[in-house]
Amino acid sequence: MDYEFSYSRDTGSFSIELPTEQDALARFLLDEFVVDQAGYHQLLRELQSLGPADSWQYQGKNWSLFVEDSEVLVCHHSLLELEHDPLPDKLAGSDLVLDEDSLQAECGLQDLIRLVNQWQVFIAGQTPRLNGYSR
Repeated sequence: MDYEFSYSRDTGSFSIELPTEQDALARFLLDEFVVDQAGYHQLLRELQSLGPADSWQYQGKNWSLFVEDSEVLVCHHSLLELEHDPLPDKLAGSDLVLDEDSLQAECGLQDLIRLVNQWQVFIAGQTPRLNGYSR
């Protein structure tokens, strides 16, 4: 999986650039953990402890992560709600379209571990700047 990390000094914001089909993965990491290093440590520990046939899930504020047989699915909660509460009849026939591509993504477990590990290293390198220091 290709990725690129950036930090804007002007806005103080971080971003993760991933291929379009993986956009939800970047949004998951940024929305659920922002720059919470402890949260990333815990996520990495959980992911690294999984065996090839293990299942695990993370339920966040807005996103869920499901791991099964070394495959990962990241899904926004709005998609999970639609499975239980379909669109009202008035909306179901309309031209309203939900962009599911930006609300879910799949990848391999090892790819996610590599991504989260490198993202954590990148954030740690920016910490002095966040605290008003520069290298």
